[in-house]
Amino acid sequence: MERRIEAETKLLTSQGHTVFVATPRFSKLSQWQRDIQAAGGKYIYWRPYKFIERQHLAGPFRWLALLSIPMLRYYKIDLAHIALPWNFVGISLAYVLSATNIPFVMGVHCKFDSKTLPKKSLPFAKQALRSLKGVYAVSAPVKDAFVRLYQDLIPASTPIEVIHNGIDTERYQPNAATRQIFRQRLGFTDENFVVMFCGRLDENKRPLLALNVFADFLANCPQGRLLIVGDGPEINVLKAQIGALKLQDKVILTGQVADTTPYYQASDCYLSTSGQIEGYSLTTAEALACGIPAVVPNDDVFTSVYGAASAVQRCHATNPAEWSQALLSVATLAPAERQTLGQEARSFAEKHLATEVMNQKLALFYANITSILSNKHSLMNR
Repeated sequence: MERRIEAETKLLTSQGHTVFVATPRFSKLSQWQRDIQAAGGKYIYWRPYKFIERQHLAGPFRWLALLSIPMLRYYKIDLAHIALPWNFVGISLAYVLSATNIPFVMGVHCKFDSKTLPKKSLPFAKQALRSLKGVYAVSAPVKDAFVRLYQDLIPASTPIEVIHNGIDTERYQPNAATRQIFRQRLGFTDENFVVMFCGRLDENKRPLLALNVFADFLANCPQGRLLIVGDGPEINVLKAQIGALKLQDKVILTGQVADTTPYYQASDCYLSTSGQIEGYSLTTAEALACGIPAVVPNDDVFTSVYGAASAVQRCHATNPAEWSQALLSVATLAPAERQTLGQEARSFAEKHLATEVMNQKLALFYANITSILSNKHSLMNR
């Protein structure tokens, strides 16, 4: 989500807009603030009290949130964007914006669960969303999840679009020289078939499933190697399981890296085992752009985004043998066939997943919102 905000900041500033960005605290915030500045944006401190999320609905808590209104007026904001990471996280921001008469849009980045707001908070939620002018979701299932939870809260005429995340296909692309250098650096030979897993090592990404899939695959492909790029709360459990399976010489753990590009380029196949709340797999898109075929979950999100990609195989999470067979089907391809599959992966990414594709849709989305606001302003001044 942070990368999407950064990309939109770059797009909007390139169009001549002034963009302010405010977020809660998170790991690596200082570095991300510098990235926002490099994209042309200005990071500001705006963290109103989350009285709706915390169900602190009494007057003093609402007033505490509204204390930030003078600051919003100081910045003379014409349109705001709330990035929704989960169910109703951000609804108090909407309340303050509506109280300030600032129109806003929402970007929805994750599939929600079924948890709804308590009835006592619904009037505040409806009041919060009265200035909502448009919504986009990063995939069709994410849109469906948003509509399911918000359809009775938002204005009936609110436009809701699907705009996928985009990737820089100039940055993420095959590179034979880098591939050779990094394979040597990581200890891989030309005969090794390298499966890459990339992302935060947490329960949602299911790295233990990825490891078990690889272990099953290894029984039929002894030259297989697993490259795990990332860090997170599951790292110690993962290390323990690697030891239990005696795979220390077959699995490389890089930890968090500054640039994932060369690791894709050094790999032969990408493996994503993300769970049901994944709204859009950016790492799968990056892998495809680097000419790497992928094996992913057979769920609604991956199907909606990657279902038409010939270089992507989808497997059921409860059947590790199906996953290992999918990996094996790539590993046993002749070199020319594997090259063709890589070209198909790259072509799909360029056509459907590139930043340029996302920016075209975002530009149209914001143009439509601006038109709505302009028409409303004209009517009010008649």
